[in-house]
Amino acid sequence: MISRSLAALLCALVAVTACSAGQGAPRLGEPSALPSSSASTPSSPSSSPSSSPPGSGAAVPAGYRELVGRFVEAINRGETRRVADVFAEDATFDSVGRIYRGRAEIMGRFLEPEVIRAGGRYSLLRVAPGGAGRVVAEFDYDTGHGGKEHFTYDCAVSGGRFTDCVGRYV
Repeated sequence: MISRSLAALLCALVAVTACSAGQGAPRLGEPSALPSSSASTPSSPSSSPSSSPPGSGAAVPAGYRELVGRFVEAINRGETRRVADVFAEDATFDSVGRIYRGRAEIMGRFLEPEVIRAGGRYSLLRVAPGGAGRVVAEFDYDTGHGGKEHFTYDCAVSGGRFTDCVGRYV
């Protein structure tokens, strides 16, 4: 019988191996996903991402696009206070099944240790409308330690801040 610690270690190793191989994690329970496009290419941080998937005809509200832009700029500069400011005080963040409740927990247990202090960098590829009151941003991510990831954040927006985000590998 395998101990719980060994089983947890094996699960973590499988997850890290899949992410490092560019295969990502399953996208179970996503509120929405962006269609893949063979024509999409990563953009540099200074280039403008497309506003919506090709052929969708849907427009992303300017305030949502600006909020995503503020998030990317602040996190890539390591500006913790500015990153925190894009989240509502009572926001939730589901990062591939890890749930963070409240701005303090999102920052303290997720974004500060795993992105900002790790030196990670987001490259925004696309911003698309999500369901009612939501925006979906697609990113390439450099972990700061040689790893690469590709994912979406599907976030509800209210009062000019993210209130509920769901992050999934694609």
